[in-house]
Amino acid sequence: MAELKEPIQFNKDELTPPDFLNEDFLTKVLQKVENDKELKITDCKIIPGTKPGDHFASIMFKAIVSYTTRGKVVSSLSLVIKTMPVEGMKKEMFQEMPVFDREIAMYTKVLPEMARIMESIGDYEEMAPRLLYHGTDPPILIFEDITKFGYEMHNGFLNFDQTVHVAKKLSKYHALSFYINDNKYAHKSEFSDYKGIMITEKTLDKFQTFIDGLGALAEEIETWGGYEHIAKKVESAKYTLLRNILKVYMPNPEPGFNVLCHADFHIKNMMFIKNVEDIDKIFFLDFQMCFWGSPAIDLLYILYAIGDASVRKRQGEIIKIYHTAFEDYLNRLGCLRKGPTLLDLNVEMLKHGHLEILLGLCFLPFFNLDFSKVDMEEMMEPTPEMMESMHKMIFRNPAVKDTMMEILPTLLYRGVLD
Repeated sequence: MAELKEPIQFNKDELTPPDFLNEDFLTKVLQKVENDKELKITDCKIIPGTKPGDHFASIMFKAIVSYTTRGKVVSSLSLVIKTMPVEGMKKEMFQEMPVFDREIAMYTKVLPEMARIMESIGDYEEMAPRLLYHGTDPPILIFEDITKFGYEMHNGFLNFDQTVHVAKKLSKYHALSFYINDNKYAHKSEFSDYKGIMITEKTLDKFQTFIDGLGALAEEIETWGGYEHIAKKVESAKYTLLRNILKVYMPNPEPGFNVLCHADFHIKNMMFIKNVEDIDKIFFLDFQMCFWGSPAIDLLYILYAIGDASVRKRQGEIIKIYHTAFEDYLNRLGCLRKGPTLLDLNVEMLKHGHLEILLGLCFLPFFNLDFSKVDMEEMMEPTPEMMESMHKMIFRNPAVKDTMMEILPTLLYRGVLD
C-alpha cells in the first residue's frame, strides 16, 4: 500500500456535512436547548470535527454558531456533532450495529442515572461531556465542546502514573454499573439487554483482515532468531482467534461477575485536563459499543490501548489499584453484593487472554500508523493485497518490532498463545 504524498488533514466523509445539517436544523436545536422559539442564528460555520484515524463508527463535525436569544447575544458557541455516515463502506459496516441507539441510551438513561447516584453521596465528578441534543431520524448527538474548559486529546500512550488516573476513573464507572444492576428494579435498568456490538456473529467476518495480519507477523518473527517457536503459535492463532474472541464478548453466566464495559476503551476515546504531565480531569468519550460483560475487557484495553510499556510491565500493580478503587467505591455506594476478589479479577484477565492477542498483536501495531497518510476510504474496504502490504509495512517498523518482542514472551508464558 503506497502512502499518500500529501498528508490528509480531515476524514474525507467529514469535508462536507450531510444536507440536513444546516443553519435551519441548528436553529431548531438551539431553540430547544435555550427554550426560546424566537432564537435566531446570526452566523454559522460547520467544519470537520476530528483528525484522520481518531474514530471510525461515525462522522463528526464542529459547528461554530453565533445567535441571539431573549435580547442576549452569544458571539461564539462551539458544538460537537456526531452523526451517521450517509454513504460508503462506513455506513454499510455500521448500519448493522446499533451504535447510535446504544450511545443515545447511555447518554439519556445510564450516564444521568450514574450522575444522580454520585451526587447522592457527594461525588460531583463528571464522567462524560454534556449532551445537548439527540435525535434518531437522522441519528445525531450534539455535545458541548469541552475544549473550552481546557480538555485535550493526548498524543501517544500514557505512562504508569497517568494511567493510574484512568484506572481509578474506570473503576468508578464499573462500580456504578455493578451497583445499579444489583438494584436494577429500583433503577429500572436491565443491563443484560446491552449485548455486544463490535464483535458478534454478524460482524465477525469484518475483522478477518486484521486477524490475517497474524500471518504477516509470524513471517517477521521467523526472521528474529530464537523466536521460531513463538512464530508457529502466532501463525496457528489466526485460524481460531475470531471464534475465541466471540466467547470473550459474552457476559459471564450468573452469578458471574459483570459490569457495563465501555468496550472501545482506547486513548483516543478520552480527553484530559493536564497540569504539565499530571492528569487533573478525564472525560470518557464514545459510548457506542458499551455492553454487559467482564471488566477484564476494559482492563485489557488499558494495557494495550492506553498505557505504554511501563504499564504492561506493572500489570499486577495497575490491576490491584483498579480493584482497591472498585471495592472502595462499592462500599461508598453501600452496595450489598460483594465484587470479585483480586484473585477473581486476575483469573478473569487470564480467561480473556484471547482479547490480548487481538489488542496486542492485531490492533496495537496500527497505533504506529500515520493515518494522515492513509486513504481511510480504502481502509474501510481493503483488498487482500492492500492489507498484506500494510501489515508488512507495520510489522517491519522498528518501534513495532520492539513492542512485539516485549509482548510476545509474556503471552507465551501465560499460555495465551496456546
